[in-house]
Amino acid sequence: MKRSLLFFKPFVILVLIFFGIITTSCNNTKQANAVEKISFSHKTHVEKYNIKDCGACHKYDANKTFRGLPAIGECTVCHDRNGKLTSEDHMAPRKKTMFDSYTDKDRPWVSRAKDQQLLYYSHKVAWTAQLADGKTKLKCEQCHGDKALSTGTAKLKGEKLMEQCIECHTSFKMNNQCDVCHR
Repeated sequence: MKRSLLFFKPFVILVLIFFGIITTSCNNTKQANAVEKISFSHKTHVEKYNIKDCGACHKYDANKTFRGLPAIGECTVCHDRNGKLTSEDHMAPRKKTMFDSYTDKDRPWVSRAKDQQLLYYSHKVAWTAQLADGKTKLKCEQCHGDKALSTGTAKLKGEKLMEQCIECHTSFKMNNQCDVCHR
């Protein structure tokens, strides 16, 4: 009997590994499907609902740290879960059934901040910009840190990169509107 249990041990281990791979794949597929299932149009929200302030959906913490993409709960503030699916008032946000399979804390979107087509940055503009004080020039170290003393391979210093950009734009009195960098 002991011999038969030893025979099944590798089989059980392989089944567990296979189950782990399948579970991970399913979760990744669910996330990818969420990106496709929940379509979003900035244009509709800006033009139809007249939401001009990016901070209405993209929140910041008390210390001005960007929290990232909104959670479903932030969407259901306007798109009420108990609201009407249709309305005579075409300007009023209506219930979105696509949110029903998510909790308020879920963030089913994938950030595309690393997509070069959605983020515009020009080193030339940063180096040659006419700054408010007329003297200060931006230096590599301000964004990239002191690479001469660096032991890591990170391309930019810090973890709160958007916060760093906003602070720099603010301190040098540069345009801080979202659409300066985000297309």
